[in-house]
Amino acid sequence: MSKGVFMGLFRRADDHQWSQLHLSHYADGDLSARARRRLERHAEGCVDCGRGIRAMRALLRLIPAIEGREIVRAPAGIFDRVRSGGAGDADDGGGAPAEGT
Repeated sequence: MSKGVFMGLFRRADDHQWSQLHLSHYADGDLSARARRRLERHAEGCVDCGRGIRAMRALLRLIPAIEGREIVRAPAGIFDRVRSGGAGDADDGGGAPAEGT
């Protein structure tokens, strides 16, 4: 029996769910060595978790670039309009209507 097959016997059925829940801890370096190895072992064969690790690392690299910048708030009701597919009104900060309308 090869090492890969042998090690596969010890993988837990819930590794994917567990890995998804611990991606941010992994990217922050907050996992124990054992937990880090578990996630890395799973991510080697899981496209979603590998992508999740790369996304978390990219986000962590962006945080210093946005610290200290002015916070811009979304106009009131914008999220409800987006969910409903409605267009924004110029008078409520939702943006000017498109040209030609």
